[in-house]
Amino acid sequence: MQQRSTRALWAAVLAALVVIPVGLVAVRGGGSSVLGVLSVGLGLLALTLLVVVVVVPSRVRSLTRAFGVEKVLGLHRWLGTLAIVLVGIHMTVAVLNHPSLLNPFQGTAAARAGWSSVGGLLLVGFVAVRGRRPGARYEIWARLHVLLAGAALVLAGLHVFWLGNLVADPVMRVVLSALVLVLLGVLAHRWVWRPLFSRQGAYVVYGVRRESETVSTLVLAPVHLRRGGLRFAPGQFVWLRLKRGVVGAEEHPFTIASSARVTGRIELTVRDQGDFSGLLSTLRTGSKVWLDGPHGSFSTEAAPGSAGLVLLAGGVGITPMMSMLRTLADRGDTRTHRLVLAERGTEPLFADELTALARRLDLRVTRTDGRRIDADLLAEVLPADPAARQVLDYFVCGSPSVLAGSLAALDQIGIPAPRIHTEQFGWSGAIPLQANGEPAGIAGNEAPGGRRHGSKHGRRSVRT
Repeated sequence: MQQRSTRALWAAVLAALVVIPVGLVAVRGGGSSVLGVLSVGLGLLALTLLVVVVVVPSRVRSLTRAFGVEKVLGLHRWLGTLAIVLVGIHMTVAVLNHPSLLNPFQGTAAARAGWSSVGGLLLVGFVAVRGRRPGARYEIWARLHVLLAGAALVLAGLHVFWLGNLVADPVMRVVLSALVLVLLGVLAHRWVWRPLFSRQGAYVVYGVRRESETVSTLVLAPVHLRRGGLRFAPGQFVWLRLKRGVVGAEEHPFTIASSARVTGRIELTVRDQGDFSGLLSTLRTGSKVWLDGPHGSFSTEAAPGSAGLVLLAGGVGITPMMSMLRTLADRGDTRTHRLVLAERGTEPLFADELTALARRLDLRVTRTDGRRIDADLLAEVLPADPAARQVLDYFVCGSPSVLAGSLAALDQIGIPAPRIHTEQFGWSGAIPLQANGEPAGIAGNEAPGGRRHGSKHGRRSVRT
């Protein structure tokens, strides 16, 4: 119920940021002709959408927790594309109204800023498409994406300011000022306060525990004990950086593996591949790190009334499942839960602890030993009664192939889409779709939107 109200509130806020300014322009008029009013309205609509496009992925925790990072980033991409299209239509209408604008080199400062903003937005779109390709280096792509988007937005703001027709209206001047304040507030919190001044995310390395030859668990304790540790829901993630700084401080997202009931310690289980994740396994006790979080909605909190959980994990996708199971055990949960592990036979992660958890919980663990997760396998694991299967909640985390196979199997046995919660890591092409055609979600290691369960050196993320 609380999550639904938060979603409704955020939907209303984001809609207001777009609708109110455009509605006022429609009522008060923004030009001397129909084409003029249309041009101003389209331009302002594109500008307000760009503000929302910037705000949405800026790690606002209540927003990512309400909708999930994959939906937030999907909205970011969709609205960004729509804003670029609207800018194109705006410029077309403006040229029809003032043909002299076709030559940007002989136009006014406002016209030159407008054309430059359009060029910047086109570059943003180009970089976004290139950055999502397999093999793209996330750090370079992300910085270029942010810098180009910032430049395009500033130029768009200058275009509006130098035109003068909107800022001359006292009501619109207040509305535009409010938009600027919202944008600056969100950006300052995201890029200045959290990375430089926030004390909540300061942690010290308590130890590093080897889970296998390629997987390690980083155990962290809060520096400021009086403030307590981060409070998170099992399955959420944090961004981790090794030094403070706005520029040049590399950071990556990692799933929290520890129990949500233990706030004085956080554990991050990471596969040691790539420069950054490989470096984490070599950190000495006492080293400082900084966390930004928690983020994400892939959590058991999404299934408060479930009769039990079915956890389908591929490889290091078991990480959020371990947080869920550890939390359930600490809470003394009495429901029946099932864990299906599609993993390498040579790397059975958490084998001993899962045996112990099976004694603390009514937990049934199935290791596929190379077998695919399909409808036949699920039929062996789940209750025979279809009605009993539909009151369980299903959490799927792993590579795109694990998600694709698991989602197809769940669809085959008739599991309702609202009962399925997904998270994908790694990049290997298009995101799998659920039976209803909705994206299965992305929580990848290397790009916009994904979380690291520990794979290459940078999660593919615009996970903000």
